[in-house]
Amino acid sequence: MSNSKNSLKYVYFGISFGTTMAVSIYFGFKGGAWLDNYFGTKSVFMLLGVLLGILASFKSLLTNLKRLDKNKN
Repeated sequence: MSNSKNSLKYVYFGISFGTTMAVSIYFGFKGGAWLDNYFGTKSVFMLLGVLLGILASFKSLLTNLKRLDKNKN
């Protein structure tokens, strides 16, 4: 039973990371595209938004990995 519970924890972790990454990149893209449209720039803010979304998702990944490791011990 505990092996199944442990496996589900890792499945949840993978789904959570994928969802977090997709949502943060999407909002970074949309926010950057809106700023590009507002200021009349070409893809500058969109690229920055996507990069910030990627950084935010990996920060979330590291935080969750630390929490997972802490709970493992």
